[in-house]
Amino acid sequence: MMFSRKELLYLRALVFATLLHLCNTLQLEGLSTKKPRITKYTMKPTSSSATAVPSSLSLYRLDGSSGATCILIQTDALLSIQYRDKYNEDKEADSFLPDQMDISGECWEDESRITMSWKGFTINIYFSKTPGGERWYVNSVDLAYSSSNKLFEHIDRPGLDVKLSTPPGTLLFPTPVGKSYTCDNEVIITMFAQDENDKSGHLAKLYLRELRMQSFMYKAGNAWGPTFQCSATGTYRDETAPIAVGSTLAVATVCTVVGYGLWRYFKVKKFQYGTMA
Repeated sequence: MMFSRKELLYLRALVFATLLHLCNTLQLEGLSTKKPRITKYTMKPTSSSATAVPSSLSLYRLDGSSGATCILIQTDALLSIQYRDKYNEDKEADSFLPDQMDISGECWEDESRITMSWKGFTINIYFSKTPGGERWYVNSVDLAYSSSNKLFEHIDRPGLDVKLSTPPGTLLFPTPVGKSYTCDNEVIITMFAQDENDKSGHLAKLYLRELRMQSFMYKAGNAWGPTFQCSATGTYRDETAPIAVGSTLAVATVCTVVGYGLWRYFKVKKFQYGTMA
């Protein structure tokens, strides 16, 4: 089927208009303008004692059954919990994660867990490997405590056993195995109740500054693997949206061309039929 010059110009204009409309209507999170993040806090109180890491940072270590280091986390962390008091006002209770905590956990070939407990709070961080074993990542973070904890002043519902966690399907800090995830930006992990029968209504945010983390290490001492730097936003970039947009544009272009071809075909055919009549 041959197109005249005028028809080709019309077709190009139609395709361009279609692409322009799609680009204007598609809203991509990665292209949105974000305000600069304002930190929740400055730094936790520094320690006067000599440590192997900067005084504002804490180092948490879990050893495997062989005695080699399995999980290593270095950060300046703050836990902030939103709750409601008996005067029906929204409040926030903050607690720095101390240098010294009760550390426990489990280390397996493809999964591991570190449990950190202090002053009635317990945080569990679960690690997994991708199916091919090339990367490790955090697949869940949960927090457990009692609403009667002294940290909550005049809380509306004391005596509750509260459990908050990240949503199912969480994929945080994907990092090649053998390397340590490093991020100078402040990272925020949000946890909330996954049980619809939860009565606390609490929301927790774990603020991690100058984070360095590694799992599946199996090394002696505090020997980090090579650093794997986080992105500019401190998050993992999801490539699904760009792929979807490209596919949508391609399909739209093909549909436009095919639609125009069919329209022209039937128009010409109808014209020829009318001429013959």
